[in-house]
Parts: sequence; structure tokens; C-alpha cells
Amino acid sequence: MTVDHDRPSGFPPIRRLGPADLKRCVALSVDRGWSPERAKWSLLLAACEVFGVDAPDGRGLAGAVVLTRWAPDLASVGMMLVAARYGRRGLGGALMGHLLTAVGENAVVTLFATDTGRPLYEKLGFVPVRRNVSFLGHLQPRPRKAVDGIRAAGRADLPAILAADRAAFGADRGAIIGRLPGFADRIAVLENGVGITGYAAAWRNHVTSTVIGPLVAPDAEAATRLIADLAARARTPVRLDLDPDRPELPAWAHAHGLEPVARTVVMAHGDLKPRGTPERLYTPISVALA
Repeated sequence: MTVDHDRPSGFPPIRRLGPADLKRCVALSVDRGWSPERAKWSLLLAACEVFGVDAPDGRGLAGAVVLTRWAPDLASVGMMLVAARYGRRGLGGALMGHLLTAVGENAVVTLFATDTGRPLYEKLGFVPVRRNVSFLGHLQPRPRKAVDGIRAAGRADLPAILAADRAAFGADRGAIIGRLPGFADRIAVLENGVGITGYAAAWRNHVTSTVIGPLVAPDAEAATRLIADLAARARTPVRLDLDPDRPELPAWAHAHGLEPVARTVVMAHGDLKPRGTPERLYTPISVALA
């Protein structure tokens, strides 16, 4: 049972949002100067738990936040938004408090924090665990032919993709990964003589960029080959979210025409312990899904 006793006065109760709230979520993104991201909101509303508060003035949502459960003891937070006209009234803290109560005190919760959101998260007990840099640009040079060992994924590849992802991440992300064939523009798989050893997806972040994520690969060289295959087909600038403390891929991205455009911090609430094979994880699904 969740309790929102810290909800600021004057606001309706926090409620669970669903697909019928898609237009409201899109409008909330636009209100804060974000891209509409209609496709991503559709994915999150279908696969995750989205909490929101209706605006007291009747104009859409006053705020929203997304909870994604990966395991009984692991979850992530994304898309924490409060309408500009309701800022600094405690609504963000109320939404986050509601979410933490919903996930339970024994679960670790992670998120990507901007400089704006970080003070709130620190107040709630989140601590930094790693850095993230977003690189953006047109990959140079663009490959003119198929990249060896890489091909487009088909529906029959999904079980192998899910297995590779679970081994790398250390938890089941199937609720999202299983929906990638209908969400991503292209999914590429890396094969050796045994089977699929890595994969990556490319999806459009509205009309502004093509995000390559998630990306799972046995090593950095294989990761760059997957990126090159997907970037060759992208019609918009490519975005990669990378850990600068693992310098091989950021250095490669910069050398091939991508520039750092934003910096965030991955934070965790609870004792985040190593799981899976994190060295095989190169980019997240999205910064909304830490």
C-alpha cells in the first residue's frame, strides 16, 4: 500500500497513470521544454508503473514519474517531471516519496540525475555511483557496406537477445527489451560461430536524434561495430550515453565526429551491489531507464 501523506495541499491524490494519459504525459514533456517523445511515453505507460498528479487548474498533469522494476530488489526511476507553473511547491518530492514507498525499503533504486534534480535526490538519500556523458553527432566516416558479423535482428532472435541482456544486466529487463521490436527503428545482433554475443537497438528520440541503446557487447571493439552498423542507417544525429570513466568508447565516439553535449550522474538509493557482467553494458536503454 502506498501513502502520499506528504502531498502538498491543493493537489489531487497521486494516481497510477495508463495509456489513456498519453496526451497528458506528452504535454507535460513539452511544458518543460523537452521533446514530446510520444513513442517513448507509449512504451513506458505500457511496460512500467507511471505515477502522476492531475493539475488543480484542470490543464493536464501537474507532475509525473516513472518506476521500472527489474527485479524484486532492483528498480529505476525516470521522467521525473513537474509542470513549470507548479514548481517549487514540493510536488517532486511527494512523487519521489510515493515511488520509494511503492518500490519497498529493501529495493535499490537507480536514476540519471541532472544538476537540477540532484539536490532533491540527495535529500531523499540517493548517492552518486557513476558518471554519464551524452555524445551527439553524425558518425564519421559512415560505413558504406555491411559491418562484418552483424545483421538485423528478427523476431526469432528475441530469446537469444533476452538471454544476452539478462546475463549482462544481471536482472530481467524483458518487459522493455521484449517490446523493442515494435519500438526501435532497427535492432542489430552480433554473431560468432556459436550464436548471438551482443546486440544494440536504435530508436528515434522524436525528430532530434537517434538513440543507440541498449548496447550489449563482449568488448569495446564489438560495441563500436554495432554502433557503426546502426549509425550508418540513422537519418538524424546519433546519441550515445557513455560512462567517461570507461574511456575507450567515449574516445572512439569523439574521434568519429560525436561531441559531448550533456552530463548527468547515475545515482542509487540503497546498497547497489555488482550483478551480471556490467563490463558488457555500454549504453542504457534510455536515461529514463537507468
